[in-house]
Amino acid sequence: MPEKPKIFGTLNIEVVNTGLCMYCGTCIASCPVNVIGYSDEEKPVLKGICFLCELCYYSCPRIELPINEIEIKIFGRERTQEERALGIFKAAYAAKALDPEILKASQDGGVATTLLLQALEDKIVDYAIVTGVDEKKPWKPIPLIASKKEELLKAAGSKYSPGGSVGAVGDAWIGYPEGKFAYVGMPCQIDGIRRMQTSPKGNNKIGEKVKFTIGLFCFESYRYSKLFEEKIQKTHGINLNKVTKVDIKNNILKLYEGDKVVYEENVKNLKDFIVSGCNKCQDFTGELADISVGAVGAPEKWCAVLVRTELGEKIFKKACETGKLEAKPLDEAGLKIITKISEKKKQREAPYIKFVITEKI
Repeated sequence: MPEKPKIFGTLNIEVVNTGLCMYCGTCIASCPVNVIGYSDEEKPVLKGICFLCELCYYSCPRIELPINEIEIKIFGRERTQEERALGIFKAAYAAKALDPEILKASQDGGVATTLLLQALEDKIVDYAIVTGVDEKKPWKPIPLIASKKEELLKAAGSKYSPGGSVGAVGDAWIGYPEGKFAYVGMPCQIDGIRRMQTSPKGNNKIGEKVKFTIGLFCFESYRYSKLFEEKIQKTHGINLNKVTKVDIKNNILKLYEGDKVVYEENVKNLKDFIVSGCNKCQDFTGELADISVGAVGAPEKWCAVLVRTELGEKIFKKACETGKLEAKPLDEAGLKIITKISEKKKQREAPYIKFVITEKI
């Protein structure tokens, strides 16, 4: 008998219902008839009739993520044993934006926002898919499509819950079919972009519209409704509308109103609020991106930057040459901290990853 088609229902059974789903939004983006949508439950939902095309299933990075195959297509080679923890990268820097407006809006050094601005100015991309916040539900992440500095600034700063933002790649493709896109997101979301681009049965047509990717360092993500609405807002009486910044450093979650800390909690006490799919993720730095950015390992108010591809190197150097970024080599101590955290995350079980290091003699 012929094998049953791998439809959204199959994806729901194998990924969503098993706790593997990260709500990255890749299935939303890959659906050619736009019947997979976002939800307040932080999982994809079917909102129309499934056309049985199988693209959502084979684009999903949690069905299968063949690291070796993806690295050959993106970087031209597989990683070596020495690169196991952090993935392939050309150089490591500490960097920060020199634009006061970007620095004010950003989480730390404003590097991701600056790199997107440079890519837009150089016409490498026409639009950037970023993550903003819902005006009706403060600090709830939502995907945005930006094409100018003011729009990038609205999305600056970290969000610690999933928002299905890869789905906006599909929205951008519908709205701007001739456009070239940049994407910035967490490692699991970068996985979705790369899987969609390289899967033999994935929606390559939409995935290939993404020309530049920035991966954000991420150890884990939290359920918005459970942590922010129920625990922080309802239980502790914090008005999320007044919160100006959310930050996690040294394992402490802090919420600010201006310069004042109005809530803090050790992340060890937040295990019940972690997105279940995080427990199956081994990537801390966004190893499959063109450039990876995070605060860990960098001086205060700076970002650590791992430049991975020629395109990433080109955009980063141009931002430095045009006076948008200040950069210096990342010191050995900083790189060791990043490596240590990456190695810790590699200890998690990830059944969907297909990966073998094959050293060439």
